[in-house]
Amino acid sequence: MTAHSGGRLALTRWLVGHTRRLVPLLIVSIVARVGGQLLGVALLVVAASTAARAATGEQVAVPPLVLWLVAIALTKALLRYLEHYTGHWVAFTALQRLRALLFARLVPQAPAATSGRAGSELTQRATRDIDRVEVFFAHTLPPAVSAVAVPAVALVWLAVVVDPALAGVLTPFVAATLVVPLVAGSATWRAARRVAAARGALASRIGDDIQGTREILALGARSSRLRGLDEADRELAGARSGAGVTQAVRGGAAVLLQSCALIALVATATGAGLSAVTVAVGLAVAVGLWAPARGIDDFTTGLDAAFAAAERVRDVIEARPVVTDPPAPGPEPSDAGVELQDVTLRYPGAAAPAVDAVSVAFRPRDWSYVVGVSGSGKSTLATLLLRGRDPDAGVVRLGGAELRLLRLDDLRARVAVVSQRPTLLSGTIADNLRLAAPGADDAELRQSLAAAGLDDWVDGLPQGIDTPTRERGASVSGGQLQRLALARALVARPEVLVLDEALSQLDATTAGLVRERLRTHRPGLTVVEITHRADLVPDDASVLVLDRGRAVASGRAGDLRASEGPFTRLEARNEQG
Repeated sequence: MTAHSGGRLALTRWLVGHTRRLVPLLIVSIVARVGGQLLGVALLVVAASTAARAATGEQVAVPPLVLWLVAIALTKALLRYLEHYTGHWVAFTALQRLRALLFARLVPQAPAATSGRAGSELTQRATRDIDRVEVFFAHTLPPAVSAVAVPAVALVWLAVVVDPALAGVLTPFVAATLVVPLVAGSATWRAARRVAAARGALASRIGDDIQGTREILALGARSSRLRGLDEADRELAGARSGAGVTQAVRGGAAVLLQSCALIALVATATGAGLSAVTVAVGLAVAVGLWAPARGIDDFTTGLDAAFAAAERVRDVIEARPVVTDPPAPGPEPSDAGVELQDVTLRYPGAAAPAVDAVSVAFRPRDWSYVVGVSGSGKSTLATLLLRGRDPDAGVVRLGGAELRLLRLDDLRARVAVVSQRPTLLSGTIADNLRLAAPGADDAELRQSLAAAGLDDWVDGLPQGIDTPTRERGASVSGGQLQRLALARALVARPEVLVLDEALSQLDATTAGLVRERLRTHRPGLTVVEITHRADLVPDDASVLVLDRGRAVASGRAGDLRASEGPFTRLEARNEQG
């Protein structure tokens, strides 16, 4: 067995393993297909034998013949419907389960599982790649079984009832028709994988260009991006052309075999002096077996594309989790205080740690700040607090409990992070606010909007909280988007709120108003605000200064301002900017 066929066998086991409960209905689809195709052969045999008898002058009883043909045709139609209904029900149910499985594995791992990946490329795997797997469930096993079962039954009947010589002539050609797609399997599998990879690269390129249109035009990069898009398109076209050549050669070989089978059958029948009726029946069986025998050839190309797509989906689903739930959860946090002790984290492939031996404590019910220039490790700190990643060394604690010993759902119910560039989902304002708390009532939504300073704005909208929103927040300003994300986090009533440059799109007055409202509406909340604006940190606030991943200063902002150091240099940089 080749490495490629071994890969397909492993993918088959993986797909069936996740959809095992659907097998009984799949068996119904197989039986219906085999029965329907046998009736199709029978229909041709009855029609051909009747025509041959009539041509030789034999009397034919028309009414019984019509009844037989109608009965066979209706039964075949019912079996065809049953085959399609059960096969596609299995297929669509399986796709639904694969999508649920993909999101169940992917969503809890964000942002670590999605970093370095284009959103459009992941979307391609979750939609089009999973859709292509339909071929495996709806158009693979039933045709594969019928491609063997129907010819076997028909040829045995031909040998026993009609003439063994005719069955002997047809058998090698039918067998060769079945074998050709299998011989070409490695080539079509390689071609399908190239097409899937090229399609994913093109989707990633298009997604990047659409999202970055403003930057591309502003930087004058239109020509270079179009050249890159043309190159990706040529790679996909080349991959598809290669797959098309392989498919055409395979299809041509099958047609040649079927034509030779007819010639050989007529030559054998003529040499043996068989009757016209016998020859007609033999030809009817030969023609009737074209569709079943070519079933393997018909689905092979689609099956290889389905396997290539399934492989891409499996890569996401079976990827090693970056963080996992503990085997046995530890003690519950005693309060909402956050502590990092000698924490170090280096991203894969990075030359230096993003956070290097950082120790800090954020008191419960306090508003603390983390400041530093871009790239100093501030956002990495936010990732650690939500367990987007675990530190390589050191310990992160919430209320004295180590984060690694808390269930992810429990941790993320207690800690909320609002990022600098949040995303709204298509729906309404209310839909987005309820994202983390589906059961929240309208009063809770309004309280959170008030805390974010958006209650007056929402009241001024014609549809209020039922106002539609568009993907990525394209229908609101940057400042409104940030405050909606803040309100959404507050609806879930977290104990710790991390603001990762989450007010950066607001002017100083509006940002100050939001902070004051948040203190008023949620006085018991532990807030860790991550910002580069050291000049806006109040004198009485606790602050940590990061530089190149290391803690270079900490303490009360007023004390740090009173002495020359990293904090004052950062303030001076803000004022100059």
